Amino acid sequence: MAEFTKQFGIDWRLLISQAVNFLLVLIILRLYVYKPVAAILLKRRRRVEEGIAKAAEADERLKNAQEMVRERFEEAEAEATSLLRGTEAKAKEREGVLLESSHRKAEVLIQEARKAIDAEREKVGAEFDKEARALIRSAVVHVVGMDPERVDDALIEKALKSAVKQA
Repeated sequence: MAEFTKQFGIDWRLLISQAVNFLLVLIILRLYVYKPVAAILLKRRRRVEEGIAKAAEADERLKNAQEMVRERFEEAEAEATSLLRGTEAKAKEREGVLLESSHRKAEVLIQEARKAIDAEREKVGAEFDKEARALIRSAVVHVVGMDPERVDDALIEKALKSAVKQA
């Protein structure tokens, strides 16, 4: 084996010193480079995992918020529909009350108008009766030639009744 090492030019002292140097460099790199880099990579991995977890949590919260918004919107829509139906029912009820009130007012106005017409008719009838009596009195005075003071009211009444029968 000594010949083998001579043929390839291997020097045991040099090989051992290089092995020691390699081990020293390996230990130094492991202590000062590998462990800090591994720690940094581990921290970064944890941050990334936390970020992913937080993103998933945020997505879940967003879905929940969207679901809540949708539910609230449906509730608001149902409430609005309910209010609208209630308002329509109240409006119809109010319309019925107003129509009934209008009908009552119209009936009252019609009755008042009828009373006014009846009063006017009685007034006109009284005036007509008064004028008819005066005309008949003057006609009787002219035809009979009597004193207007002596013309009897019973005679005027009789003439009025006969005029009404003929008309």
